[in-house]
Order: sequence, then C-alpha cells, then structure tokens
Amino acid sequence: MTVKKKDIQKDFAKFLDQTKDGFSRFGKDLGALVKKSEKEIVKVSKAGKIQFDIMNLAMQKEKLYYDIGKKVAAIKAKKKLDIPELAPHWIRLRKIQSGTRTKKKALSGFGKKNK
Repeated sequence: MTVKKKDIQKDFAKFLDQTKDGFSRFGKDLGALVKKSEKEIVKVSKAGKIQFDIMNLAMQKEKLYYDIGKKVAAIKAKKKLDIPELAPHWIRLRKIQSGTRTKKKALSGFGKKNK
C-alpha cells in the first residue's frame, strides 16, 4: 500500500487542527483556572489582612491593659487605692520589687568586692 503525499499532508493538517483545538481549549481552561486562582488569592489575602487587623486590635487592648495596670499601681503606691480583689497582686508586686532591690544591691556590691 502506497501512501500518497496528499494523504500524509491531509492527515498532518487534520492533526494540526486537532492540536490547535486542543491547545485552544487548554488555553481557555488555563485562563479560567488563573482567574479562579486570582479570586482565591484575593480572598485569602483579604482574610489575612482581617486576621492581622484582629491581632493588631488585640495588641492594642493588651497595651491598654498594661497602661491601666501601671496607672493603678501608681495610684496604689500613693496609698490612694484599696481594692480587696487586687490585694494578692499587690503582695506579689511588693515581693518582686523587694527581690529586685536585693539583686541590685548584690550587683552593685559585686563590682566593689572585685576591685
């Protein structure tokens, strides 16, 4: 059986048309996938920003608690505040302050003894 040149060209043209159609469908599918991916990326990005904003607000709240605590401690140091629920915390604070003073004295004496 002899294959004619025209038959080979015809088969090759048919193959190219099928390949072209396949690549065209692939390109369309890929484009749709990219658009879907873009939407998902935007969605995840927005969710990440919201999570970051929540963390930022939580940090602001913790800083505010810290500032309030410092202010309350300053008022208590002037003996102007008596809140029974805070008594255990004042005792603990005094122990920490006392320990800090003791350590600072030990440190200042440490340098003098080595001279």
